[in-house]
Amino acid sequence: MSLILVGVDGSPESTNAVRWAAAAAALEDLDLKIVAAYSSTTSDYAPGLVIPQDVIDAIRSEATGFVQEAAATAREVAPDVKLNGSIVEGDAARVLLELGEHAQITVLGTRGLSSVKGLFLGSVSTSVAAHSKGRVVIVPGGALGGDGPVVVGVDDSKISDPAVAEAYRQADLRKKKLVAVHTWTPLDADALHGFGLDEQEIDEMSQQAVEAVAERMAGYGQDYPDVEVERVVVPEEPAKAILDAAGDKASLIVMGSRGRGGFTGLLLGSRSQKVLHHAQVPVMIVRR
Repeated sequence: MSLILVGVDGSPESTNAVRWAAAAAALEDLDLKIVAAYSSTTSDYAPGLVIPQDVIDAIRSEATGFVQEAAATAREVAPDVKLNGSIVEGDAARVLLELGEHAQITVLGTRGLSSVKGLFLGSVSTSVAAHSKGRVVIVPGGALGGDGPVVVGVDDSKISDPAVAEAYRQADLRKKKLVAVHTWTPLDADALHGFGLDEQEIDEMSQQAVEAVAERMAGYGQDYPDVEVERVVVPEEPAKAILDAAGDKASLIVMGSRGRGGFTGLLLGSRSQKVLHHAQVPVMIVRR
């Protein structure tokens, strides 16, 4: 289905996600579907409690208001985009995962309430990003992305190919430079010197990594000849290198997934998790 799905809950963070989703829908010529999920069931702590019908009606009315407000915001951003909205009873993450199977992109804001400074990602966003098999964009509160490049993390293996292909496409759509970040060791230069490697050896290893990344990306460059590419190949912890390259000016960060967790369907690797939790610009997770 040719649409972008955005989840809303009335928060400033979800309003920010709606703005990003509406702009993306206009850019990609897609419809926009706005969804609010609500629950009328009690928690496991009060399994026998029956919620009065007037309370359920009030919850539904509130969710309806969230969708209507989000639709008004979307029309301000992209008046020509075709909109539809709905409220769905159920767990928010489960609802968005099910509906997201039929969407081109699922977009969410952040609702992190952590006491750890800089840790922004809420539980619904975490769950959808970790379990979705499609493209998911997490939009940090107050940050729609800057006018800078699209940043993508690149491995020297096929694992990152879907993310690289999408990053090229996004850079081409947005008329932005593409910054491809590859780290050939998680150790920084000082640590490498500490292991007895001299400057020439480090330069040689870095050059080999540059050649490997160039080969990995060569085919995509032919498909998108107008996209300017900057390659950042450094010895550094991967997530830090990507976050440093993006800063608060990048248009978008694009990441693949390397999750191999023991939980069925947990597809988000530690590198992607760290970037999602600390990014100052929207992050897209790509799997297909």
